[in-house]
Amino acid sequence: MSRAAERLDGLDATRGAIMLLMALDHVGALVVRRHSVEFWGGAWTRYADTGRNVTQLILRLASDLCAPGFFFWMGAGAALLAQRRPDWGTAQFRRHWLARGVLLLAVSQMIEVPAWIVGIAGDGTGQPPPAWPGHGAPVRLAWTVLSCLGGCMLVLGALHPLLRRPGAAYLLALPCLAATPLFLPPPDAAMRAESIAARLLLVPGQTGGVYVEYPLLPWLAFVLLGFAAGRRLAVAPARAIRAALIAGMACIGVALALRWSGIGSIRPPRDASWREFVNLIKYPPSLVYILSMLGGNLCLFHLFSRLSARRDAVLPRVLRVFGRAPLVFYVVHLWLFAVIGALFFRHGTHYAVGLGVWLAALPVLYRICARFGAWRRAAPAASWLQLV
Repeated sequence: MSRAAERLDGLDATRGAIMLLMALDHVGALVVRRHSVEFWGGAWTRYADTGRNVTQLILRLASDLCAPGFFFWMGAGAALLAQRRPDWGTAQFRRHWLARGVLLLAVSQMIEVPAWIVGIAGDGTGQPPPAWPGHGAPVRLAWTVLSCLGGCMLVLGALHPLLRRPGAAYLLALPCLAATPLFLPPPDAAMRAESIAARLLLVPGQTGGVYVEYPLLPWLAFVLLGFAAGRRLAVAPARAIRAALIAGMACIGVALALRWSGIGSIRPPRDASWREFVNLIKYPPSLVYILSMLGGNLCLFHLFSRLSARRDAVLPRVLRVFGRAPLVFYVVHLWLFAVIGALFFRHGTHYAVGLGVWLAALPVLYRICARFGAWRRAAPAASWLQLV
């Protein structure tokens, strides 16, 4: 069976869809110069009842699907790889995941973080940076989304023998899910000193020159849950695709019930408006946030799996091109919008202009992803390109 035939088209299309939402969110940060803050303590964006603020909130809600989706589908992809490589032993899986983890960590520090520096340095609005927990000293090391994805990949390698056992991924995810409600300091203690280890594992913010946005434990929960879902996809894909819609709607329903009851939110709504009801904490992800975004990703996966089965459906074919080159897309789009923002939109612009920039960039990004995808498919299975 060819590598192309082994892939799940619906998964690739889902990943492509959330990548495009991520790009739109980054246009908001780097071109429009309006970006939401969702920390467990310190600054937290409040959305007024105006057209621009509501637009910002709606775009933020859509883009909140992205990071959970990247972690969840990375875990699913790891499980699918394990199914496709029954001849690999533990040592070979560990080497593979170690290599991918180290690659992501290197790309994060050498390519991703400099792009953010260019984008932030190009901000001519004169507005101070948000007061994230522990904010103060100049940042010298940033633990970003790619850093955390790389760290989770290293953990997958270490846990591989355990993950082979049925149900192990769910059991390992439980302490990761429990860490935030049990050990995260309350919001009013957000500015107290924390060790770097505490930052990397659980508590977002800054200690000295180290800034952590994606601590390992809560985001590792997405990866482990994704690994469990990937095992089901590998064994019975049709049944898993049907179950994804039910599971997704159930997750969203439970999240709404918890939010309404005031449980699992870290920071409760500050007023009774619908805007505060949907204004969730992402850093670290609250239980309501986790359930909402898992549910959204599962529903999208069901939708795009169904659409991918139709030969006349153009949208999933386009999305799959993006979804099969996620790292290349991430690096290129981030630098593209950082440079555009620094050169032409130092003081920001309207969302309509930002939408135009996003739309104009999509054909360029599509061509780059398509070229890279063809290049990788032509490479041998042992090529380093298979790590990207």
